[in-house]
Amino acid sequence: MTMHPRFKLIAMCLAAAVFTAACGGGDEDPLPGDTTGDVVAKYIGSWESDCYEDSGASAKARADFTKTSATSFTGDVIAYAYVGTSCSGPSVKDEKVLTGLSMTHAGTKTLGGVTVDKFSGTSTQKNGKLVMYVNGNTLQLGDVDGPEDAEGYANAFYDSRYTLKRIQ
Repeated sequence: MTMHPRFKLIAMCLAAAVFTAACGGGDEDPLPGDTTGDVVAKYIGSWESDCYEDSGASAKARADFTKTSATSFTGDVIAYAYVGTSCSGPSVKDEKVLTGLSMTHAGTKTLGGVTVDKFSGTSTQKNGKLVMYVNGNTLQLGDVDGPEDAEGYANAFYDSRYTLKRIQ
């Protein structure tokens, strides 16, 4: 089964952000959040997308982020594919989209009328830049395949299907 390009984009977008710990189809316990006032605190913990249709099957992504300092974090983003359209049963494929992620806060910018955080860093798969925004328990990521600003950061968010929600 070929993974839909959007499925890979979610991971790339998350990659330039902040991740840690292995994920497993949503079966692992979520990582704890961070209640400090550090700039990365709101991103720390586990996140998962809603189930979405992917080439006649279904898919979802999970990200786990662990704080390494007040301005940086590590983690992994893993995408899961399922037979059928409900993301139920065991995953038939997982793709380690971004592993060994290490991100550092690089400032803020305005995107879509909100102030987003900019991150730069590396993963096993690639180096990159990412913008992230948290509103309550919802995480939006900048579309890494869309238009970029002069510094190479996304100028648009991913489609709302690819929004991640905090796993409590």
